[in-house]
Amino acid sequence: MPPTPDRGRARALAAALRALPVEIAATSVETRSIPIPSYPDEPRPSSIVTLSGADHHGFGEHVGWTTGVHRTFQKTAPTNVPTGATSLGAFERVLRERVAEPYERAALEAAAIDLALRQSGRTVGQLIGAAPQATRYVISFTPGRDPAADLRTTIGGNPKLEAKIDVAAGWDATTFERLAESGRVAVLDWKRAGGPDQHLLAHRLLPGALLEDPGADPLAAAPAIEDRRSVDAPFTHARALDEHPAPFAANIKPARMGGVLEALDAVARCASRGVVVYFGGMFELGVGRRQLLALASLLCPDGPNDIAPIPRTTGSLVWPDRLSLHEAH
Repeated sequence: MPPTPDRGRARALAAALRALPVEIAATSVETRSIPIPSYPDEPRPSSIVTLSGADHHGFGEHVGWTTGVHRTFQKTAPTNVPTGATSLGAFERVLRERVAEPYERAALEAAAIDLALRQSGRTVGQLIGAAPQATRYVISFTPGRDPAADLRTTIGGNPKLEAKIDVAAGWDATTFERLAESGRVAVLDWKRAGGPDQHLLAHRLLPGALLEDPGADPLAAAPAIEDRRSVDAPFTHARALDEHPAPFAANIKPARMGGVLEALDAVARCASRGVVVYFGGMFELGVGRRQLLALASLLCPDGPNDIAPIPRTTGSLVWPDRLSLHEAH
């Protein structure tokens, strides 16, 4: 399994970003609907927010699930963004006062970070003197009646590719055994379902796979699977795990946490407790997915990052062994 992240690097990046100056003159939001075969209620609504200033533009992606949410964001975003010269840390504080919705804060903060980096002529890696690494990732999917067959179809013949699979309630030992034969399952996503017996069965047959959000209370101690328990949905802010037994791993989602800066604080707290981290997406289709890769490439390039490109057609896609960030912005 991958090592825990570098606590100092996460803290240094958060501090460097919060200190970065940014000048904002205008805000605009473009909403759209994009047909995506894997999206359950296609087309996928999406918004890109643009912050402009000093002849530069920064971009952030809103991951809300309904068209109505995106229309509201388009109307309210310009009134929530402070204009003029400030710092990213001050910008973060203003957003916390003005915007309750985490997805909105995350999109606006991401655009401000992007703008500040472009205005400074630097990348996130250059802020802390680190180079992005080719990044491990998983292909996430919900299988049908034959999970093992769906696994082969989804990730193809490349032996270096791995999968994150949503678990169904009725899976038995045979199902887990067939998945184990592939040697390609990195994460089993329980989505707060399953019982202790099923969790233990899966852990016994796929001992190398993370068990993400097992059971109704994924934060509770589960000694039988503790060496592979991972937390996702309850991890909504940096301190969410403080009062609970440390999981083996945690799925970091900046959009769910209200922004990159809170997510960096979460990474640092995980590192202090020896928790492995990996980044997860929330159906970002554009700049948001690239920004996730930028973070993962610096903080957890060997984790099972759930940031695979999302195909926009039903045709075959050539999956790279790892994801590379050629340009750092």
